[in-house]
Amino acid sequence: MKAKIIKREDFITTKWAGGETTQLAIYPENSVFAERDFLWRISSATFTTTESTFSDFTGYQRYILPLKGELSIYHNGLYDRHLKPYEVEYFDGAWTTRSTNSPDCRDFNFIVKSGSLARLQVLLEGEEYFVRESAIAAFFSMDDFEIEHISYEERIGIEGFSLCVLETDSEEQIRIFNAKSPIIVTEYILK
Repeated sequence: MKAKIIKREDFITTKWAGGETTQLAIYPENSVFAERDFLWRISSATFTTTESTFSDFTGYQRYILPLKGELSIYHNGLYDRHLKPYEVEYFDGAWTTRSTNSPDCRDFNFIVKSGSLARLQVLLEGEEYFVRESAIAAFFSMDDFEIEHISYEERIGIEGFSLCVLETDSEEQIRIFNAKSPIIVTEYILK
């Protein structure tokens, strides 16, 4: 297992029509978001308005959840959904989607190439997570926390608003410690 911590100062923040988006990680690492040549991307956005229209991400699946504030998602002609903090919405990036949000909203986004094996889960203090074989898993929280690799009883401390990325060769069991707020885990299976 390889572990890498990406700190807040290493993230890339850019402006978008409705606020700012911060790219926490992209894979492969040399991918260019605007060229849509990535397999997955993790980002977090803030809003300067209370309404926005989602970009077309045909060929990708999206996971979104509010970290702070509330977010309402409207999938044109399909359904609407109101999300409170840490409630996850999963949808096709080709759908015509707009949203409304509270002024203090900050979201978390995981965009994955369609056809990929991936998942997103929210964990709490003391819970365990099994990272699958040949996977890349990323752990994120707004506050400091620790993860422990159960087999080796090795703990890794992660600062709040940082990302811990694990690459595995075999299935790994991870336990969450000292977490004041929920931990978001994304996982992408390498084929």
